[in-house]
Formats: sequence, C-alpha cells, structure tokens
Amino acid sequence: MSIYKKQRRDGTIAWYYGFMYHGVRYRGVGGTTKSQAIRTLDKKRTEVLNNEHGLQKNVTNPRIEDFAVTYLARRQHLRFHKRDALSVKILLKYFKGQNLMSITPSCIEDYIGSRLKDGVANGTINRELTCLKRMFSLAIKWEDAQFNPVKEVDFLKEPPGRTRYLSEAEANRLIRCTSDHIKPIIITALNTGMRLTEILSLKWNQVHIESVVNPNLELQVTKNNMKRHVPLNKDMVELLKDIKMKNDKKSHPSEYVFLGKYGNPLLSVKGPFKVALKKAGISDFRFHDLRHTFASHYVMNGGDLMSLKEIGGWSSMKMVERYAHLASDYKGKMVNRLSGKFSDCHPIATSLKTVKFVNKKEAS
Repeated sequence: MSIYKKQRRDGTIAWYYGFMYHGVRYRGVGGTTKSQAIRTLDKKRTEVLNNEHGLQKNVTNPRIEDFAVTYLARRQHLRFHKRDALSVKILLKYFKGQNLMSITPSCIEDYIGSRLKDGVANGTINRELTCLKRMFSLAIKWEDAQFNPVKEVDFLKEPPGRTRYLSEAEANRLIRCTSDHIKPIIITALNTGMRLTEILSLKWNQVHIESVVNPNLELQVTKNNMKRHVPLNKDMVELLKDIKMKNDKKSHPSEYVFLGKYGNPLLSVKGPFKVALKKAGISDFRFHDLRHTFASHYVMNGGDLMSLKEIGGWSSMKMVERYAHLASDYKGKMVNRLSGKFSDCHPIATSLKTVKFVNKKEAS
C-alpha cells in the first residue's frame, strides 16, 4: 500500500493512493493533502474487505454497454435524453467491453487524456464525465455497481461562457432583414432574453397582458424546470396584442403564440434565421446570442445582476457575472452625475475654481 503525490494536467498537486489485494490493484485520487489521501485509502480498503466478507450488497456488475441500454431506456422521457445518448455513444467507444466495477479513476483519467489528445474541448469532455457520473450513481441505486469512480476524478477547467452580443444598430438591422413570420420571435428574444425553446412553446394561457401594472409571461417549460415570470415592456405588450388580435380572427385560433409561415407551431427557426443574418451582414452569431444581447443591454442600461438572473432564469449568479464588466460604462455615467455637487467647499476641485483661487492669492 502506498501514498504518493503527483502533478496533474492543470499543474496542481494531488495525493494518490494505491494498493494490491488478491491480485487486484486499487488506486485513485486521495485528496489535496497527505492526510486526506490516508483517510481515502483506509476507506477504500474497508470497502474492499467488507465486500469480500459479504458485508456489502452483491451487485450484478454488467458490462457498460448492457447497462447503457437500461440507463437510456429508463431516462428517455427526460429533456436532456438526446445529450445523454450522444455522450453514452462516445463513452462506449472507449469503455465498451468493460464491466462497471472494472472502470477505475485511473481508467477515467486515461479517457480524459485520450479525448484531450483528439482536440476535444474541455466543456465537451466535462459533459461526458457528467453523464458517466450519473450512470454510476444510478448503477449503485439499481444495485449494478458499488462505487462511483468518477467522484474521484477532477473535471477540467472551462473557459468563461460566450458573451457575443449585438449593438443596437446591428439588432435593428437584423429585425429589418428577418422574414415577417420570424420577426416577432427575434423581437421577443431581444426584449425578454427568453430561450428559443421557451419562445416556441409559449401558449396564450401563459400570456398576461391585461394588467397595466405588471404585464408578464408565465413560463412553465424552462431549462432548469423552474417556473418563472418574465416582465414585459411596452414594445412587447403592443406586439403580443397585435398577434393575439390576428389569431382571434382565425376560424381555428391556435393555442400557441408564435406560428410559422403556414400557421403551424414552429419547431425550428434555423433556416430563416441564417438567411436573416446573411442579409444583415452579421457573422459569428447564434440564436442563443440574442439572449446574451438582451442581458448585455439590460446591464449596460443600469439593470442589476440579481434581477437579470431572475428574469432570465439563470441557475446561479456565476452565470450572470459574465455581464458584470458591461456595467462599467453605466457606473461611470452615474459617478459623473455627481460632478460639481461637492465643489463649493473645495475651491481647487474644478479647473475654473482653481484659476479663481490662484488669482485671489496673487492679489493679496
């Protein structure tokens, strides 16, 4: 049995443990200090001994590809099922043929190294590790495995989130270049910061524009499954009133707010949006960046980050802190409003009064 320290890929130092028992090697990350590694080693040895003497539940320990079938089948109703399926497909290319209990932290470290060598982004690798970690957590719950090796692996550092946004002139140019049936969707994204899925799934029973004091949209289908209310400005109220009036005139009014060219609910705006960007001369821009555009202009016009988090439905303050630097111009304007307010008691506070002050001294 041994405890040793090792430099990781990101340059930090970690302590590892390793021991052999009945011809099987057990090793992994013990912690950031030697004492943590010793405690982790003792815990791991206890788990191995308890398992040998039947003090832990017996598990089926299937091959990962067999478990993956069960995993995906039981979770196909979830919103992120497609993302999971893609991650599982990639994971199986590397781990296929191995039983769950044979996948160690070291195996996962090697997987990370292999993906990095292929030029895969840190964020993508982290999404795959998150999927693998979830698989093992459920495998333990379903008595297919005993421990989760991903918990002993450090995820990779990711760069700050993308904050590409449009200027006011660019945004107006984009609206002018957008086809009529997509234009209300673009305007809504720019004025509310809503995600595309939230916009396309919006129904009239979620629209509350009767109240003059607090017109809002009641969102029920959100990314983090948290119901929220999005306040509406005057432009949005007028837009929604116009859409509703046209919808009510139809022989068969739709329950959805935003419809396609032929009156059907939209599933995607990818094609028309791409055409609009080309006409407007805007490059390196995605629909989701309209959300960044809303957030950026909200902050630059004096909005605070906490309110932005609530309106946009971000899950943490860390996700909205990327817009904090945009408030600098606004803060500068607010400070400049104080110019001259406290100068009477300090005659050298302004250049004009400095001249007067110097002249008085010369005259005396």
